Amino acid sequence: MVRILCIGDSHIPNRAKNLPEQIYDQIINLTKDDLFDFTLFTGDIIKYPELLEFLNLKTKKDLFIVLGNMDYYYGNQESPVYHELEVPFEDNDKIIIGLTHGSQIRPRGDHTQLENHAIKKKNNILVSGHTHKEEIFLTKRGILLINPGSITGAWSFVASGIPSFIELYIKEKMKEIIVNLHQIDKQSRKVSSLKSNFVLK
Repeated sequence: MVRILCIGDSHIPNRAKNLPEQIYDQIINLTKDDLFDFTLFTGDIIKYPELLEFLNLKTKKDLFIVLGNMDYYYGNQESPVYHELEVPFEDNDKIIIGLTHGSQIRPRGDHTQLENHAIKKKNNILVSGHTHKEEIFLTKRGILLINPGSITGAWSFVASGIPSFIELYIKEKMKEIIVNLHQIDKQSRKVSSLKSNFVLK
């Protein structure tokens, strides 16, 4: 089984001062027994190297970062605009996960355009950010669109304002995808989790 942390849009220090303590503690709790295999960061880090250091410590293999539209103005221009991760299955098949910030999509977060982008890149799953709105959506053509939202709950035009991230499990033998959305509950201020299951055909 492969476990992937999907996270992004921290916007520190411009729109948020730091990572919420509840989110920080949740990531620590999730990695007590085992680290994430990979971390996918959807961009718009701005200036917060401490966050990247923390994520590297919680990741076994690779931390992949794509360029956000605001990163361009804060010295992070070296990140690519797109990255992909291949996860092999036991029957010689594979799943391709695409990673992009999503600022090229108009209007923001449009499912049809995100789906077309994924199909063009031959992605089974597309992880994007930019909207700051957490989302898990399976298209009619079988593309799984994932947006982890903003890890700090940073403001945007369509944001929920709720700090969130996504934990992705891939079971290679059964071709099953488990998506856990972790977000801070507005009333209790504690982290709640929502689980979704998908099977690739």
